[in-house]
Amino acid sequence: MEQAEKVMGKVYFELKPIGHAYRFELRSQWKKFVGFSIISILIVFLQSFILYAVAPSNLLPENQMDFLSSGLQFLSMFIIIFAACFFFSGIICLEYDKKTGYIIFPKINKFKLLTGKYLGNLTLIIGVVTIFYCTLGLFCWYFYGISFNMLYLASFGISIIYVVAISSFVTFLSSFMKSVNTTIITSIMILFIGFQMVDQLVTVFLPDFEPIYSMQYASNLISSILELPFPDPRYVDRVIMEFSIRRWISPTFETGIIVLLIYLITSLLLAAIIFKRRQL
Repeated sequence: MEQAEKVMGKVYFELKPIGHAYRFELRSQWKKFVGFSIISILIVFLQSFILYAVAPSNLLPENQMDFLSSGLQFLSMFIIIFAACFFFSGIICLEYDKKTGYIIFPKINKFKLLTGKYLGNLTLIIGVVTIFYCTLGLFCWYFYGISFNMLYLASFGISIIYVVAISSFVTFLSSFMKSVNTTIITSIMILFIGFQMVDQLVTVFLPDFEPIYSMQYASNLISSILELPFPDPRYVDRVIMEFSIRRWISPTFETGIIVLLIYLITSLLLAAIIFKRRQL
């Protein structure tokens, strides 16, 4: 019993600095959380309530799964990307620019500091995503009645994996960028514009190549998993100006999860390596 108490005491001593950094990050970033939460609620209200309740000419989707699927597209394309960029852009580079970590936590190990900050920001952005899902679910209940589908829970789980992958990628960029603004701009350029530009070029010149390299393409699984039946084939072929263009709709469930996990693990490992070599 005494040995167990010593072990527990040691674990508590090791985790306590992480807890301090975690709580500090929650307090310092709560305004961003409130802002993105309000934006999420307003977006769902506009695209999933006003669109159908105020304008009778806009017919509701045939079933609740189509309603939910269309409502989630804005989440993966905009909200998660911008939230991750603003929450995680300064997670590392701000420490080197302002040396805030050593001022607030002068005796903390820098990896414990990073862990606490990462978990704090991750908690907040997951909270934003949860609010989005709950709000969309409430409007779905309003229009279609009480009916719960496990696929909606699966979509939420995929969203969380996507959030962690995007957040890890932005953390990696923050590990070698010099300022928060540079990290935000670079992250948005890559995630919001870069992947889409490359995907469009691939569809023109390599129409048979599935863009499994793209996190944006993998994020399509968030909404496509709700489609009944699941898209098969998972692409649409079109001919524009003698060019055969294949637009890929969604990866398979297994492929999408694997791609996101690869980005997650690789980004965190690279961020940790760079962070270890840099000095505050």
